[in-house]
Amino acid sequence: MPIDGNHPGEDTSPLDKTIDRETQERYRRALTRLRPPDRDAILARLEHGYSYDQLALILSKPTAEAARLAVRRALVRLAREMQRG
Repeated sequence: MPIDGNHPGEDTSPLDKTIDRETQERYRRALTRLRPPDRDAILARLEHGYSYDQLALILSKPTAEAARLAVRRALVRLAREMQRG
C-alpha cells in the first residue's frame, strides 16, 4: 500500500515526539531564566488558564488589560530565552 502524505497517520511519529520533547525542555529551561513575575504570568495564563481578570489580582495589576500586557511582555522574553536554547 503506498504512503499517502496527504493523510498522515493518527499516531505521532518518533520525530514529532522528539521535537515536542526538545521544545518542552527548551521551554522549561527558558522559564527558569525568567524573572519570577514573568514566570508567574506565563504559568498562570498558559498552564493554569487564568483569565486576565484573575491574573490582574494574582499579579497585582490594576486592570485586566495591564495583566494582558504583562503576559505579552513575558511571552516575548520567553521566546528570546527559548531561542538561546
